Amino acid sequence: MARSPFPQSPPRWFSGLLLSLVGGLFASQEASAASRPSLVNTRISTPFGANGHSSTVDGRIFIGNNGEDHATTTTKWRARVFRPEAVTYDAEGKPNFGAAFSAGVTTEVKNGENALAFCFTNAAQPYTLSGGVAVYQPYIFDSMMFNGDNIFRRRPINVRVNQPFTAQAEIASFTTGALETLKTTTGANLRGIEPTMTSDGRLLIFQGAPANNGGIDYLMYSYNDTPCAPTNWSVPRPVSMMFNDPNPGVKRYPLSWQRLKAATGEDFGDTTSGALIRGAYAWVDHEGRNLLYAAVRYTDGARREAMSLIGSETGWIAQHLDGSINTDRLDIAHLFYSSPMWNFEQERAAAQNFPPGSNNEARFLPVTKTHDVIALFGSNTGDYNEVDLGEIGNPFQLLYLPMNEMVNRAGEYDLTRTPDVAGRFFTATVKGTAQISDKNQPTQPTTGSLWEPHAKGRALVLPGGGAATVNFTDANNTVPGVGALVRGFTVQLAVRPDANINQGCTGNPYRYLLQKPGGLDLIYEANNAVQMSLVVNGTRVRLGFSPPLPPGRWTHLAYTWDGVTGQFGEYINGVSTGRTLPNAPGSFRLGTGQMSIGAGNTLDTQSCPAQGEGSFKGYIDEVQFFTHARSNRSVCMSALGANCKEDAIQEEPTAGQFVMSQQHPGCNGYAALGSLACAQSMHRVCAQRGADDALASATNFWETLRQVISNQPPISLVGVPATANTTEVSVACAPIQHVSLGVTFEELARKHDGCVDERSAQSTHCSAAVHRWCNSLGWTTGQIFEMTSRPWVGCFNSGLVQDVPRSQLGPASTAGNFSSAEARLEISKWCQTKGYSAGVVQELSSSTAAQVHCFQAATTRPWKFLP
Repeated sequence: MARSPFPQSPPRWFSGLLLSLVGGLFASQEASAASRPSLVNTRISTPFGANGHSSTVDGRIFIGNNGEDHATTTTKWRARVFRPEAVTYDAEGKPNFGAAFSAGVTTEVKNGENALAFCFTNAAQPYTLSGGVAVYQPYIFDSMMFNGDNIFRRRPINVRVNQPFTAQAEIASFTTGALETLKTTTGANLRGIEPTMTSDGRLLIFQGAPANNGGIDYLMYSYNDTPCAPTNWSVPRPVSMMFNDPNPGVKRYPLSWQRLKAATGEDFGDTTSGALIRGAYAWVDHEGRNLLYAAVRYTDGARREAMSLIGSETGWIAQHLDGSINTDRLDIAHLFYSSPMWNFEQERAAAQNFPPGSNNEARFLPVTKTHDVIALFGSNTGDYNEVDLGEIGNPFQLLYLPMNEMVNRAGEYDLTRTPDVAGRFFTATVKGTAQISDKNQPTQPTTGSLWEPHAKGRALVLPGGGAATVNFTDANNTVPGVGALVRGFTVQLAVRPDANINQGCTGNPYRYLLQKPGGLDLIYEANNAVQMSLVVNGTRVRLGFSPPLPPGRWTHLAYTWDGVTGQFGEYINGVSTGRTLPNAPGSFRLGTGQMSIGAGNTLDTQSCPAQGEGSFKGYIDEVQFFTHARSNRSVCMSALGANCKEDAIQEEPTAGQFVMSQQHPGCNGYAALGSLACAQSMHRVCAQRGADDALASATNFWETLRQVISNQPPISLVGVPATANTTEVSVACAPIQHVSLGVTFEELARKHDGCVDERSAQSTHCSAAVHRWCNSLGWTTGQIFEMTSRPWVGCFNSGLVQDVPRSQLGPASTAGNFSSAEARLEISKWCQTKGYSAGVVQELSSSTAAQVHCFQAATTRPWKFLP
């Protein structure tokens, strides 16, 4: 399932207009935006501490194990309120949690409890209000593990909160009910430790063993059609067998949709005796999309290191997380984490919040301003971390080397390799004197400021005479950018030259940052500048010297090439250098074979390579290749610590980007018009180029400005096909007055059955669910326009809403094929006969009629499917 980042903001002429017309207002908004730094490389301490812990689905109650007496099998459970209203932020936007957790209330339980998990029978209503007190009455699942039995149980609890949803919220009382042992469908005890559950109360994931005999070290699951039930749990199976589970209930979770793989590309086992996932301290997200777990053994022999993620957002590949959550290779035992998911997100609609109608404008998590950040609280570690999934599954991403350690399929560190998290398994091998840093310290900002450019997690350490090498393979010449030609390309990386890189050197001691013979090279020049070269149409095109980079400090570098127009872009710390660059339209591919990072393919170990072609000295991190020309805004969003948004928003994307397949590779022809890929592509051209036309003739200019500078994604217009032929589509962009917000399929499914995941995103089930969701916010019409780790919905007002006999729409609509290209065009054609630009179906009024919504487009323009 391809994931992709959001489109970029309007181009330079528009931003210039904004800057001149709204001046201080726009500048004020930019200053506000700058208060949200990236925290993906910043571990933050919290006052919350416990052994095993769990948090409620609304993220408001944390219960942890705060003491054990093995002799009496007594455990102290402490319930505390998490109070986002008490979170504060420093001048750089970094949150402080000093007052965010209440003192709490402790109760003793006497049956050998350790780790625990909340189970809610109705996640949509995690609490009730009674006389101003919030009452939580979920079940707690735990494991009796003091004597090694490892038997799961459940018990009801009652937690009451005084002054809920305020900075003074506190536990009023915390009581527990009677224990019940969990039984499988065979009547056996369900056995394991460290439970975690999806918010629907049906999927239980834990550390256990295939024999269900109390053994541990493997990630297991059990499923029950009845939420939180004490009996009829399925016989435990390894998590890596979810994909071949015939139970349709299990197949509802995206974690089960594909075979799970190790970072090496090897499959995890599909039988109980196969190469199973070894892991501990698991946490599953609310919808069963992804699983966080500790993958490697700590110094004490227990599996408490290398917090890793696997699931739909990682391409079903185990990813050892590079960033703050894994600060040092063996710094501390990492145990239990949990996340409130999107409940405290700043952009969240008030109607979605707990309590309904509240907003997170002033107190919000996550802080990192992208669209796929998971906020994680640790208990044993007493920390808060943010994990950004936004770049991992970009469908144009060819290579992504985070430069952290490889974790192999057996659950062990491999310090000689770093994984390719783009999903092609172009794993890099460390050679010579190069190594992967054992700490995140080299990637931290040198001044300590979050607004100084920095890198992420581990980095490739290059003292000179070392490199990381990648062997590109493509037996059938089908991999875009390797054997198959592409019409756009982007190279991104972070570099930190040694402060004395050329001290005492003579001659021309230039050094390779990247070298792929026949494809590209990036050279660090003797004057501290860099020079990019790309082989276009078989000819090496050199871009000349960049501005000098500061030795001893991190710099984000990005080079883009649009093969349609021939335009190159050069960006330092997310900002265009503005240099005049060559123009070279055509096609490109890297070709197969070896590429070296930090040296040339012929490794030169000289400290001062007088004749050049030497090895780099310093650090390299976050090497990424994309098979299209990225926009400045996309480059800026991935430049950690760079305050580049105001400049990036003014940089107009190149003309070659405005081809449907260059916005999403899946939107490559007429037949794809009904797909999610084309919904995404149409949205992106509307959000970028379409906004130009709409604003040029806007009659509601000041209202438009408020939309642009709000906290919502700017000009996130839905796109609808108005007309099409085999080579191009005319896209009607929805009215410029709209709102665009992230939701979850869990929320949408409450509006209409069947809208359960991205596979149904373009179905009538989801059209109806989105329609009803937008109605609840005061809009007539809605469409899913993006899919990241959740759907994104655009709500707007249509000018005509009418139930129409399907026979009047056309043959595809009559047949009920409303997600087809033909039906989409039939609906727009019908709306055009009524004087509107285009339209969509929102509900099926009956077996013979459909509810059609027609609107006047902000703009309608034709776009080609292919370059």
